[in-house]
Amino acid sequence: MGGPQHRSPPPAFSAWPHALSHVSSRAQSRAPSQMSGLDVAGLLNRLVDRQHDDLQQARTEAYQREREIKAEAAEREKQADQREQRTYQREKEAKTEAYRREQAARAEAKAEAKAELLRR
Repeated sequence: MGGPQHRSPPPAFSAWPHALSHVSSRAQSRAPSQMSGLDVAGLLNRLVDRQHDDLQQARTEAYQREREIKAEAAEREKQADQREQRTYQREKEAKTEAYRREQAARAEAKAEAKAELLRR
Protein backbone atom coordinates (compact mmCIF):
# COMPACT_ATOMS: atom_id res chain seq x y z
CA MET A 1 0.00 0.00 0.00
CA GLY A 2 1.83 3.28 0.55
CA GLY A 3 3.76 4.98 3.29
CA PRO A 4 2.31 6.08 6.62
CA GLN A 5 -1.03 7.75 6.27
CA HIS A 6 -1.62 10.82 8.40
CA ARG A 7 -5.05 12.24 8.08
CA SER A 8 -6.26 15.28 9.93
CA PRO A 9 -9.69 14.94 11.48
CA PRO A 10 -12.58 16.27 9.43
CA PRO A 11 -13.57 19.89 10.16
CA ALA A 12 -16.69 18.78 12.05
CA PHE A 13 -14.45 17.09 14.61
CA SER A 14 -11.94 19.89 14.94
CA ALA A 15 -12.87 20.42 18.60
CA TRP A 16 -12.49 16.71 19.37
CA PRO A 17 -8.88 16.66 20.70
CA HIS A 18 -9.68 19.44 23.18
CA ALA A 19 -12.61 17.62 24.70
CA LEU A 20 -10.93 14.46 25.95
CA SER A 21 -11.74 15.43 29.52
CA HIS A 22 -15.34 14.51 28.71
CA VAL A 23 -14.47 11.02 27.51
CA SER A 24 -14.22 8.00 29.77
CA SER A 25 -10.75 7.01 30.94
CA ARG A 26 -11.08 3.77 28.97
CA ALA A 27 -11.68 5.71 25.77
CA GLN A 28 -8.86 8.13 26.58
CA SER A 29 -6.40 5.28 26.90
CA ARG A 30 -7.01 4.24 23.30
CA ALA A 31 -5.60 5.99 20.30
CA PRO A 32 -8.11 8.25 18.49
CA SER A 33 -8.44 5.72 15.68
CA GLN A 34 -9.47 3.05 18.21
CA MET A 35 -12.40 5.02 19.67
CA SER A 36 -15.68 3.31 19.09
CA GLY A 37 -18.61 4.97 17.43
CA LEU A 38 -20.36 5.09 20.80
CA ASP A 39 -17.40 6.91 22.35
CA VAL A 40 -17.42 9.44 19.52
CA ALA A 41 -21.20 9.85 19.75
CA GLY A 42 -20.94 10.36 23.50
CA LEU A 43 -18.19 12.88 23.03
CA LEU A 44 -20.18 14.75 20.41
CA ASN A 45 -23.26 14.74 22.64
CA ARG A 46 -21.23 16.19 25.49
CA LEU A 47 -19.82 18.87 23.20
CA VAL A 48 -23.28 19.76 21.94
CA ASP A 49 -24.59 19.87 25.51
CA ARG A 50 -21.73 22.12 26.59
CA GLN A 51 -22.28 24.43 23.60
CA HIS A 52 -25.99 24.51 24.38
CA ASP A 53 -25.26 25.36 28.02
CA ASP A 54 -22.81 28.06 26.94
CA LEU A 55 -25.39 29.50 24.55
CA GLN A 56 -28.07 29.49 27.25
CA GLN A 57 -25.67 31.20 29.67
CA ALA A 58 -24.78 33.83 27.07
CA ARG A 59 -28.46 34.44 26.36
CA THR A 60 -29.23 34.76 30.06
CA GLU A 61 -26.35 37.18 30.58
CA ALA A 62 -27.39 39.22 27.53
CA TYR A 63 -31.00 39.36 28.77
CA GLN A 64 -29.87 40.44 32.25
CA ARG A 65 -27.57 43.11 30.81
CA GLU A 66 -30.38 44.36 28.58
CA ARG A 67 -32.65 44.64 31.62
CA GLU A 68 -29.92 46.49 33.54
CA ILE A 69 -29.40 48.91 30.64
CA LYS A 70 -33.14 49.54 30.36
CA ALA A 71 -33.41 50.09 34.12
CA GLU A 72 -30.47 52.53 34.02
CA ALA A 73 -32.03 54.39 31.09
CA ALA A 74 -35.37 54.58 32.90
CA GLU A 75 -33.63 55.92 36.01
CA ARG A 76 -31.77 58.56 33.97
CA GLU A 77 -35.02 59.57 32.29
CA LYS A 78 -36.75 59.81 35.67
CA GLN A 79 -33.94 61.99 37.01
CA ALA A 80 -34.08 64.21 33.91
CA ASP A 81 -37.85 64.59 34.34
CA GLN A 82 -37.35 65.52 38.00
CA ARG A 83 -34.70 68.11 37.06
CA GLU A 84 -37.02 69.50 34.41
CA GLN A 85 -39.87 69.69 36.93
CA ARG A 86 -37.65 71.49 39.48
CA THR A 87 -36.49 73.92 36.79
CA TYR A 88 -40.09 74.58 35.77
CA GLN A 89 -41.07 75.13 39.42
CA ARG A 90 -38.16 77.57 39.98
CA GLU A 91 -39.06 79.50 36.83
CA LYS A 92 -42.69 79.65 37.91
CA GLU A 93 -41.70 80.91 41.37
CA ALA A 94 -39.34 83.48 39.82
CA LYS A 95 -42.09 84.76 37.52
CA THR A 96 -44.54 84.95 40.41
CA GLU A 97 -42.00 86.86 42.51
CA ALA A 98 -41.20 89.23 39.61
CA TYR A 99 -44.91 89.86 39.07
CA ARG A 100 -45.42 90.50 42.80
CA ARG A 101 -42.52 92.98 42.86
CA GLU A 102 -43.80 94.69 39.73
CA GLN A 103 -47.25 95.04 41.30
CA ALA A 104 -45.71 96.38 44.51
CA ALA A 105 -43.59 98.87 42.55
CA ARG A 106 -46.67 100.04 40.59
CA ALA A 107 -48.68 100.39 43.79
CA GLU A 108 -45.84 102.35 45.37
CA ALA A 109 -45.49 104.58 42.31
CA LYS A 110 -49.25 105.13 42.27
CA ALA A 111 -49.24 106.00 45.99
CA GLU A 112 -46.33 108.41 45.48
CA ALA A 113 -48.11 110.05 42.55
CA LYS A 114 -51.27 110.40 44.62
CA ALA A 115 -49.30 111.84 47.54
CA GLU A 116 -47.60 114.29 45.18
CA LEU A 117 -50.98 115.44 43.90
CA LEU A 118 -52.23 115.93 47.43
CA ARG A 119 -49.20 118.02 48.33
CA ARG A 120 -49.93 120.48 45.57
